[in-house]
Amino acid sequence: MKTLTPIDPKQRIEILDILRGFALLGIIFNNMLYFSGYAYVPFDKLKQIINFRLNEDLYRFLDIIITAKFYTLFSILFAVGFYIQFSKYTEDSTDFLKIYRRRLFILLMIGLMHSLIWSGDILLTYSIIAFIMILFRNVKPKNLIRWSIFFILLPFFIDLALLPFFQATDTISAENTAHIVHVSYPDMTPEAVLKTFQNGKPGEVFILNIHNLVWKYLSYIPSGGYFKFLGIFLLGYFLASVGFFTEKSKSTLLLIISLIIGLLATISAKILGGSPYQFPPTLSNILYKFLLSVGQIFMCFFYITSIFKIVQTPIGKRAFKYLIPMGRMALSNYLFQTVIMIVIFYNFGFNLFGKISLITTTGIAILILISQIIFSSIWLRHFKFGPFEWLWRSFTYKKRIKIRYDKI
Repeated sequence: MKTLTPIDPKQRIEILDILRGFALLGIIFNNMLYFSGYAYVPFDKLKQIINFRLNEDLYRFLDIIITAKFYTLFSILFAVGFYIQFSKYTEDSTDFLKIYRRRLFILLMIGLMHSLIWSGDILLTYSIIAFIMILFRNVKPKNLIRWSIFFILLPFFIDLALLPFFQATDTISAENTAHIVHVSYPDMTPEAVLKTFQNGKPGEVFILNIHNLVWKYLSYIPSGGYFKFLGIFLLGYFLASVGFFTEKSKSTLLLIISLIIGLLATISAKILGGSPYQFPPTLSNILYKFLLSVGQIFMCFFYITSIFKIVQTPIGKRAFKYLIPMGRMALSNYLFQTVIMIVIFYNFGFNLFGKISLITTTGIAILILISQIIFSSIWLRHFKFGPFEWLWRSFTYKKRIKIRYDKI
């Protein structure tokens, strides 16, 4: 029987770490829209900033190439990680699953604590969905992809089934508030959100974060987020089981097709207009949500195949090698991004919430990423794991995992 131990850094698959590092690049650009307060500032105030149109063009650009795409990539990679670990201990699956469930529980605790300070946390959702994903561990690949498609499409089937029972009405949604603000809540004005983040005491900011967290999880119901997350996890598990991350991901044809479909679907959705959170459903909004999902998944495939193609070249390999340390410390870097953003934007830090342009915020995000790439590279010269990765593994295996390299 094999001794169940953490995967040694030397056994890691570099391309997956590159993809994790790349996913973190997109995630910070997505999250900064909310950390900075730009998404909550009413348009009448945004118009007072310099180069308003340029900032809005940048917002739309980020919305097309980043929103939901990089969390999709992270979800797929999470499932791939489970497949690799499960395959390694197939003969000892009972012991492995016991340890892996403990691993997910620790992640759930980390996600819960992270959620208390950042409503955009994704770790809590990942851990919950992963508990369901492992039930499909022995499903054959051809059935895995069927289950994946089923769960991804299930929200649209539910909306279509509900359609005859509702008459199209004017609902409170992002579509209705598009002329006021980018993001709003049905029970709170944009001005109130902005005022609390800018001037509220830490306790008031904490309560508002919990408010936003509750609305996020409620929004998964009309958007079908819970089912889609599971479907995407199963998609990642399927891709790993058929060896997609070896030869199939290098397909030039797949790269071109995924780019065309991804862009067309995403841009078509933006032109059509709608809201992922609208209820009751309308035929137009169902189509909008469907196009968004198609764009989200195919753009993700484009990013994967693009990186696989690029790293095959000498220049590309040298350029992307800097993302490997970032990917190896994905959990730590993800959590550090939250801490840094809170210090920069919240009122008990530098208090820049809703006060600077998106262009400036983007520049700050780039500086943070460069700092994290440098920090990760330096840290991993001396340690095997990132600080939170080390804690995660130590709690998972109920022992202090050796973090430093042996001295020669």
